[in-house]
Amino acid sequence: MEITTTTIGKNRYAPEGADDINLYGMGASGQLTIGQLALAVSIRTAAAMEAQSVTTMNRTSANAAVLEDASNWMRQIADGSATNRWSEAKAFAMNTLGIPATSLPDNINSYDKRMQAVTAFKGQVDPLVQKQQQAMIDLQTYVNRRDVAYNTGSNIVRTLANSMAGEAYNFR
Repeated sequence: MEITTTTIGKNRYAPEGADDINLYGMGASGQLTIGQLALAVSIRTAAAMEAQSVTTMNRTSANAAVLEDASNWMRQIADGSATNRWSEAKAFAMNTLGIPATSLPDNINSYDKRMQAVTAFKGQVDPLVQKQQQAMIDLQTYVNRRDVAYNTGSNIVRTLANSMAGEAYNFR
């Protein structure tokens, strides 16, 4: 029985589309043991979880910046300090948050118009906050899965080392 492997790093191998496994050891043709196969799968899983973690962290960072900007604009609109910069705030609301122009007032010179603008911002920010919270949960899940994969790989290496030490002792 033989398994085709692909190199995924120095001294790291993973199965490549085959389901046959050599149960006994590394042969001349490069066959993998069960332990080596399990280790390769653990390492590949850990690497995939790491990649997903990095992607999620980058997306979370970008969303956090948008939420911070939106929060700053909402505060300035509510307290009236953005009155002279309303066109800039309105452009941010339409281009970044996706608020339709019809939902925003032409100016924020009155309390009612400022509250209309804040309500429009809030309507777009609340779903972003929920997405951000879900992304953080996803990130924690990826990190936990990565840790489990690394621990599994470490346990396999330790077991293989103990097994080899036992075999070496039996040769004495």
